[in-house]
Amino acid sequence: MPQPKRAIKKPLVPVPVIPAADEPREAGVDLADLKRKSVRGGAVTIVSQTINISIQLTATVVLARLLSPDDYGIMAMVMVITGFAGLFRDLGLSSAAIQKRDLNHALQSNLFWINVAMGTLLTLLVAAGSPLVAWFYGKPELTSVTLVLSVTFLLGSLGTQHGARLVREMKFVRQATARISGAIVGLTLSIILAFQGFSYWSLVWGNLSGSLTTTILLFFLSPFRPGLPSKGAGIRDMIKFGANVTAFDFVNYFHRNLDNILIGRVIGAAALGHYSRAYSLLMMPINMIRGPINTVGFPALSKLQNNPQEYRIYSSRITATIAFFSMPLVAFMGVSASWIIPLALGPGWEESVEIFSILAVAAFLQPVSSMRGQVMLSMGNSGRYLRWGLVNAILTGLSFCIGIQWGVKGLAIAYAIANSAIFYPSICYAFAGTPVQIRDFLGPLKRPVVFSLTTAAALLVFDHFIEAGNLVSPLIHALVAVVFYGTVYLMLNLLTAGGRDDFKAALTMLRRA
Repeated sequence: MPQPKRAIKKPLVPVPVIPAADEPREAGVDLADLKRKSVRGGAVTIVSQTINISIQLTATVVLARLLSPDDYGIMAMVMVITGFAGLFRDLGLSSAAIQKRDLNHALQSNLFWINVAMGTLLTLLVAAGSPLVAWFYGKPELTSVTLVLSVTFLLGSLGTQHGARLVREMKFVRQATARISGAIVGLTLSIILAFQGFSYWSLVWGNLSGSLTTTILLFFLSPFRPGLPSKGAGIRDMIKFGANVTAFDFVNYFHRNLDNILIGRVIGAAALGHYSRAYSLLMMPINMIRGPINTVGFPALSKLQNNPQEYRIYSSRITATIAFFSMPLVAFMGVSASWIIPLALGPGWEESVEIFSILAVAAFLQPVSSMRGQVMLSMGNSGRYLRWGLVNAILTGLSFCIGIQWGVKGLAIAYAIANSAIFYPSICYAFAGTPVQIRDFLGPLKRPVVFSLTTAAALLVFDHFIEAGNLVSPLIHALVAVVFYGTVYLMLNLLTAGGRDDFKAALTMLRRA
């Protein structure tokens, strides 16, 4: 799916909880400090993600009224190419730096220079290939757009290890400052240029300015200062780990972007614009939940990789947190597409409504599925991570190729079916030989699944009476629907013993955060 698809429980807690002090603990890991950093980091990342999602939503609401589906389609076409090339900029070395237990300055300096060399190479290659992009899609204007966006590879590479250092040390305030500032600068410039009639160029220059701002701030806010390259710094193991991550990203890219390529090539820019806007709008609130938890969870799980008991408890609580919030949210959006799309995007985007609902079905399990990668990588199983990526890419790619025969909607339906079919086999494979048992993962999902679907069904009936009577304006309809849905979901939890425990856990974690 498009990214940034780029990309579709139990206790109610905004961040995972480290086990109690009387449980077994691994020597060398300060669990009290890890717990403090996790809670604080979770609070910071939730706030920063909320701001980022608000910025993206503002961009969607404002720019969708200033730009056409064709403008978004042109940008999406180029992003498919730059997204593919971007897989090789990082080379998996940021994940390797976060997961490495004994990272030193010489080793990270070598990683920095490798990243910069690759960023420079990618900038040159993408710039040289820009005429091919225009030829492939049959749009001459893509040459100059691709040429400008190629610079983002060099810019991004300069801040890769600085950002990894901030995540490794769980200094999320500084990382959030850089990301949010870049998003604000990019949005502001895009809106200004869109008002001036720059069409798709407003998106291009906004993207470039945001990347530049983020990199500059990461460079100065991180404690890492690269030294000169050196030999014998233990780079081989890091490159091996990163190579598996990069290879996974390479194959994963195709099932994350093949839909964009097929729609753009077979159907056209307007259809791709409707599809990409529907997916992006769906993923905004989902990433608001999944992103902060995964950001905090990966470095914390990496520190616990040699302590099975605490690792198991921690991973189960991450799953619980993601499920409790993401499942009701996705179910809500799926049944409310008829008013969410017009309210968010305005007139002219009616074709996105049904696409949005179908993609919500595919997205229902996606947030919790991210635990597969978290567990495999934090345990150092990058080879298994790659093998799973190969299987997943093949199966999903086949679903896209079959579904496109029936248009955009057929492609979305095929993806939803494939995503659901591979869910259980994938978690069995990902968790084999790790401290995480299948029951640790599936147990926290029971109530969120049942309560989310029940509440969504109730909202469908509620919406029917509102729409049939034409009682309120679209904005009031939206507010009433949100209140109704939230109340029903909360009551279903409070009326069960397990749900009440989830709610109490949530209040406890909110106070700590």
